[in-house]
Amino acid sequence: MSIITLRGLNSEAEKKAKRNAARRGKSMNRFLVDLIEDQVLGDQDGKPHEYDDLDHLFGSMTHEDAKIIDKSVKEQRKIDPELWK
Repeated sequence: MSIITLRGLNSEAEKKAKRNAARRGKSMNRFLVDLIEDQVLGDQDGKPHEYDDLDHLFGSMTHEDAKIIDKSVKEQRKIDPELWK
């Protein structure tokens, strides 16, 4: 196993990586190793990749949240005739 030093990572990327690692209950090293292996090796075991980055949101939407989202989507679906001339 080799040791790799990561240089040039901007502070915002570092903060986000630390937050994501903590959210998953992983060390920064384990999080980055997993991330690199996923990107480099891909899905080699034939199993679909499970994502859990939105698990904390499951079941948290209220009826008011749904109304706001529905209103936003409805507004975005309006066709602007000027754009289609």
